[in-house]
Amino acid sequence: MTSIRTLLPLALLLSACAGPPTPIPSGTPVPDAAGPLKVVNLDQGWDEQTQLAFWFSTQGSRIVPYRWFLALEQADSDAPFRSDANIERFGYLPARPGPGRWNPDGLPIGFTKTAEQAGQAWMGLSCAACHTTQLNIKGVGLRIDGGPAMADFNLFFGELVAALAATRDDPAKFARFAQRVLGEAASAAQQQALREALVKQLADSSARLTLNKPGHPPGHARLDAFGNIFNEVLVVALNEPANARPPDAPVSYPFLWDTPQHDVVQWNGSAPNGPFGLGELTRNVGEVLGVFGGLRVSDCGKDSCSYPNHVDIRQLGELEGWVRSLWSPQWSAQYLGPLDAAMRQRGQQIYQAQCLGCHASIERTDPFRRVTAQLRDVGSDPAMATAAAMRVAKTGPLQGTLSLPTLQRYGAEAGGGPLTVQGAVGVLLGDKDATLAALLSQFDAQLRDELRGGASVASMAADARRPSAQMLAQALGGGSSAHAANRAAAPAPAPNAIYKARPLNGIWATAPYLHNGSVPTLWELLQPPAQRMRSFQVGSRAFDAQRVGFDTQQGPYRFDTTLPGNGNGGHAYGTALSESQKRDLLEYLKSL
Repeated sequence: MTSIRTLLPLALLLSACAGPPTPIPSGTPVPDAAGPLKVVNLDQGWDEQTQLAFWFSTQGSRIVPYRWFLALEQADSDAPFRSDANIERFGYLPARPGPGRWNPDGLPIGFTKTAEQAGQAWMGLSCAACHTTQLNIKGVGLRIDGGPAMADFNLFFGELVAALAATRDDPAKFARFAQRVLGEAASAAQQQALREALVKQLADSSARLTLNKPGHPPGHARLDAFGNIFNEVLVVALNEPANARPPDAPVSYPFLWDTPQHDVVQWNGSAPNGPFGLGELTRNVGEVLGVFGGLRVSDCGKDSCSYPNHVDIRQLGELEGWVRSLWSPQWSAQYLGPLDAAMRQRGQQIYQAQCLGCHASIERTDPFRRVTAQLRDVGSDPAMATAAAMRVAKTGPLQGTLSLPTLQRYGAEAGGGPLTVQGAVGVLLGDKDATLAALLSQFDAQLRDELRGGASVASMAADARRPSAQMLAQALGGGSSAHAANRAAAPAPAPNAIYKARPLNGIWATAPYLHNGSVPTLWELLQPPAQRMRSFQVGSRAFDAQRVGFDTQQGPYRFDTTLPGNGNGGHAYGTALSESQKRDLLEYLKSL
């Protein structure tokens, strides 16, 4: 079968022949607002425009109106809510305006502006908010794209709601807010309309805050993303309050490099990549639904429903393409100190004997790399895997309609995972043109990445894995291909306590460790579980290059491993090594 992608667009060929984009050299200064720190990039394969696009392109997330966010004061003072000091307190990364068209108002990394509709733009979050980190050492901040953020979203959103409430209740605060939003010449009617809109937004935001209140705060560097997504789909989108569950299984934000190259992703391995890019797109839509994608399920008939939302599907295709070209960061001798060659060699032998079975070695820059995830029960805390596998919900308006993953009719209840996939696929089917464009964008990105590796056009044209336009159209329009694709995109129930092992390239930059962030350093992970820290501080960016992780004595949040979901047991591999062997292994892990 001949694909329209076999006849490559002229622009794509010219782009490929021109060579890869110039990567950001190691040590390149970053436009940011980090004060006295010298913040630099490591070479991760991106040029500056790709990095900025990842940081500031909207996914369609809408948290509050954009002008409101610029104008809002903190609840207990007249200081701007978006001040650098406040943003740092939440664990997000401040940034300066620009360069060029990017981030004109100097939002933090991962904070975005939607296009205006009916005169209103919105502030929302992108992947970069949760998947960009920084390691501070000796006056230098190493910016790591795709790394797990230090963010505390619960703290951020709780204080945002408090700021909205204070603005409603304090006349002087509201007057300043209205002047910034409307201008000095605003009429009394305009101010009254703004107040009414503020009251409505506060009610909506307060309801979400209450819905997603955990039993105990997850703190910095963690979030129960599945729990939040489930609540947004199963409770809000389905309008079924009885489906609510507290999100009490927080996890560390996964690092993103090599994500498109995996067969399955998520900590529990529940989300497949493919076929034809549908798995990736479904996964990304689900992520946006959890960060204010606005899904509602309505107008359900015998065989279909409407799925109104404001997810930017086309942009999600671009985003997946950018992540495809992202490389893991490499240890910087310039900023972190040189590695000991003899220790590294001894550590490599230990790794090959004891670690390689679960954590395969890959070439970080190989455009053809593929990763087969290893799903294992290593005795770590089961809360996340259990919660995801056992979530059951009332189907509400979907009852009696066809399930997209199985083509069976929904009963009164169904699994939370399949229902969430139903919502995501409903979003994609609701805008087939955008979905097709996003899938082709993902394909173009893969092709460009492989051309960078020197693959011939002929060999890729003959690759049967690549979809044709006709196959994609059939998958989006109905028929057996669509049903097969939808079944493949549905996450299978995960057994309790089974999590995904992956290659460890760049692992040195991804603290804290284990799926739930319960172990602060790699050195600590090599200690027997009974001897690991029972509590430590989280939230500092101060990097410990010896133990490989963040400083455990600093930070605003105290991590208590005795709380539900916070257990630091399991993964006892390497714990029986001698101290010198552990140091050798650690030296090798730094080099990956």
